[in-house]
Amino acid sequence: MHRTINLLHSPLTIPADEDQHLRVIFYEHLELSTGVAFRAHVQRGEQHLGVIESCGTGESRFHPSDMESFGLRDFDAFVAACLFKGEPATEHQVHEALVDEFEISLAIGAANEQGRAVAREVANGFSITLATVQKPRNQYQRAQIADQLVTEPGQTWELWTGFRWEPLSRPQPV
Repeated sequence: MHRTINLLHSPLTIPADEDQHLRVIFYEHLELSTGVAFRAHVQRGEQHLGVIESCGTGESRFHPSDMESFGLRDFDAFVAACLFKGEPATEHQVHEALVDEFEISLAIGAANEQGRAVAREVANGFSITLATVQKPRNQYQRAQIADQLVTEPGQTWELWTGFRWEPLSRPQPV
């Protein structure tokens, strides 16, 4: 059985072997009327593997930079070794989760530099909205933050504690 690791900011489990650890190192996007078009550069160690691209229609594809050293079969094997919420991951889920990890890590770093925290709105395992908020020092401040964030049905807000995501819920009336 292969060792795996859970990514911090998405419900994706990936192979733990260093030669299998893929990550996004650069991301650019453009919001269109049909969705978000993006290019995400993927790396393993110091090796650039290729680009995940989406034209904004909800579909994305991995384009290897060198078919000899890491081609489509290699990427497919990586996807096959991944789990999303404990179930076999689809290629789309892997693409989205790798991009989420990159974007959220950048947001957390920027918030930390400002002495703030990051909250995220989650639906179906993916972060759909990120918000920079005041770092709460107690439950009262957490409740104030929760009251300021709009929640749609079926979605929840979570707060990054520096180690894990915790539900950010409104206090129940007494």
